[in-house]
Amino acid sequence: MTGARRDRNIKIGSGKKKSTSSTDSTGWSRPAEGRREITPPKKAAPPQKSSPRRNEPRRNNTNRQDNRSNRNQQNSPLMDEQWARIIDHDLATNVAVAVTESKLLLCRLQPKAGHEQLLTTARVYIGTDISKREHIENVLGMTNIGRLANHIKADLPLVIQIFIEENEKHFISAFFNVAGNMSLKQHAFELLSGVGNKKAMQMVEARGSSGFESFQALNEACNIDAGELLAKRFLSELDDRNIQPRLLDLLLPVKA
Repeated sequence: MTGARRDRNIKIGSGKKKSTSSTDSTGWSRPAEGRREITPPKKAAPPQKSSPRRNEPRRNNTNRQDNRSNRNQQNSPLMDEQWARIIDHDLATNVAVAVTESKLLLCRLQPKAGHEQLLTTARVYIGTDISKREHIENVLGMTNIGRLANHIKADLPLVIQIFIEENEKHFISAFFNVAGNMSLKQHAFELLSGVGNKKAMQMVEARGSSGFESFQALNEACNIDAGELLAKRFLSELDDRNIQPRLLDLLLPVKA
């Protein structure tokens, strides 16, 4: 031994390696193991819809329909109307068809029970103040010309003309005494049925600087029926919403 090992008196093993036992060629080998079979999780059953109880009362749709009708009435343009002119009153159904004065809206009304038949052109109050409703119980809603019976369509121009003639001062000052050129080739008078450019210039000359004082003076000077012509224009605008310009929007409501 060298000096270093001798001094420390270190024992060194024999260095023999551990023998590994050899596998017997005739022994059974361990079978191969595959992956473990994974069982999928069970699907949760879908929730069953609960069947309505037999003894549970059904919801009443009456309140819902009433609320809907009240909402429609509140949003209706008829809420701003005060007066209307009767066109027809059917006693069998107790339903009257009328046209409002503010915007000439066609509407259906329910007169009060037991009331006499309302005559054509009769003026009735349809405003929100129930205490003032002498003839009308309920405002049923709006309608249009396409839904009117033929005899009602025939009376509508007359009702509108009477309304215009009863408010002649408004329509003379708002239209006939101020109407001017719409373009280089068209005058506002030409919006009236049967009035061409030549007739319009005659009306302007007859109007002069002082204007017309009444429908009678206008009709005699121009050889026309001003109330009838204006009523026809209003009627055509009621029938076709695309007609422009709209005298209904320019001349109504009537200003006292």
